[in-house]
Amino acid sequence: MSTLQLPQMKFQVQESLFDAQSMRDEVNFYHQRQGAPSELTKTITYILGSYNRNYPISLMTNGAVGYGKDNASVEIDDVQFTYPVMGQMNKACITYSTEYSAGDKPGIGNSTFYATFDDEWIKQFYVIESENGIQAYVHEKGVPVASGGFRYKLELHAAAPEDYCPISELAPGIKWSPLFSQVAESESRSTESSMVMPGLFKNQMGFMRAGMSWAGNAANKVMKITASVPQADGSMKSTNVWMDYFMWQFEQRWAEECEHYYTYSRYNRRADGTIPLKDLLTGKVVPTGAGLLQQITNQTTYSDLSYKFLSSAIGDSLYGQGDTNNMTITLLTGTGGRREVHKALLKEGAQFFGNFGDVVSKFVTGSGSNLMLGGYFDGFYHIDGYVIKIKHSPLFDTGRVAQKSPLHPKTGLPLESYRLVFIDDSDVDGKPNIRTVAQKGRAYMDGVVKGLTPMPKSVQILAGESANNKLLSTVQDKSEYTRFKSGGIQLMRGNRCFDIQCTAGQ
Repeated sequence: MSTLQLPQMKFQVQESLFDAQSMRDEVNFYHQRQGAPSELTKTITYILGSYNRNYPISLMTNGAVGYGKDNASVEIDDVQFTYPVMGQMNKACITYSTEYSAGDKPGIGNSTFYATFDDEWIKQFYVIESENGIQAYVHEKGVPVASGGFRYKLELHAAAPEDYCPISELAPGIKWSPLFSQVAESESRSTESSMVMPGLFKNQMGFMRAGMSWAGNAANKVMKITASVPQADGSMKSTNVWMDYFMWQFEQRWAEECEHYYTYSRYNRRADGTIPLKDLLTGKVVPTGAGLLQQITNQTTYSDLSYKFLSSAIGDSLYGQGDTNNMTITLLTGTGGRREVHKALLKEGAQFFGNFGDVVSKFVTGSGSNLMLGGYFDGFYHIDGYVIKIKHSPLFDTGRVAQKSPLHPKTGLPLESYRLVFIDDSDVDGKPNIRTVAQKGRAYMDGVVKGLTPMPKSVQILAGESANNKLLSTVQDKSEYTRFKSGGIQLMRGNRCFDIQCTAGQ
């Protein structure tokens, strides 16, 4: 009968080993399961480095309401929030239809002619100009046309008798802009003024939950390894307590998910105000707000980055804005993006480096046979007066989107690592351009459901002096810690930001 079948053997966790070898050497020693690899250290080595700098957006907004920090956040009552926005004070008008055909010469001999525009923004007694520089004087107010648009009586301005307005300037879709008013020296009549009212931008916040539970004596379990856990004061503490290490991972995951929410979240409310996403248990809607990337309207792609493309993309995105002089823009990107920008700047600068002093010393140091090649671009000045500063974002290298991103065909890095996100993180009208929002009274809440089980010290610290107010009762030998956060993020002027994605190999 096998010993494994004996009732007294049911508690045996490892089968007995019978060694018939007569030679006693290291082979037998290890064969008899007496050897084990020596431990160089019990402290965990994080082969991908520290996680402390992985949250640039969260750090950019200096925390959030409810954490007791000085920040750029606002508490509001409703899930949705709006704010008024104003664009340009002036606009061009678009021709709606034309009554002329080939061979016609509208306005010849200083005669009056007609143009039909899509609205009545143009006022009487104004000089207006077309896309190709044709100027005309507006004699009368626009008259509504049954088929659509407003018909204006015009006369060519400062024109010779043989001049006329080309048919192409009156065709549908041509832009004309009002320049200035002109009236007679005496007995003139006043014209009317136009007015622009602000529009509204709208976004909404979302709600996040995270929790953990433990039972029995888990709070006092000790690991075989030692972990260095960051403390609130910035110092590091070594611990081998299982729950302490779990709590550190819990906090890291929470910070990581907040960063992903601020960056990648998408607005899910329909135009009719409904939200199709609902909690299956309660039937309550689950709102999600637009993250930074969805709020950036200036978007384009590249395959192989060049300085010309980069400079044009920045210039085109910020063109026409009256308050961008000397503006500093932060470029958030991954390792791939930093390499691409450096390569583009180095290639562009190579053609004139030799003409501008001792540039070689910026890239080569040392002497004799002990030369070191180094020096890398971490920013540049744009010809339009902007300053671009490069800031590495590990989110684009090792974040959850990067982990499932297609790979670059040449380097094998995630394409997300090559993403270039230009963020204007300066002030707008005295307020930060990037602002976080939270629901009043529910910015951040946490609590403990206390059961008949020891409490981990890390959870006691989280509960703080008000622990007794947070301890709820249960008779089960189990406890839980849970937290709740309401929050959203808003780019007050998303048009001062732009997003450039790499599509190499796609």
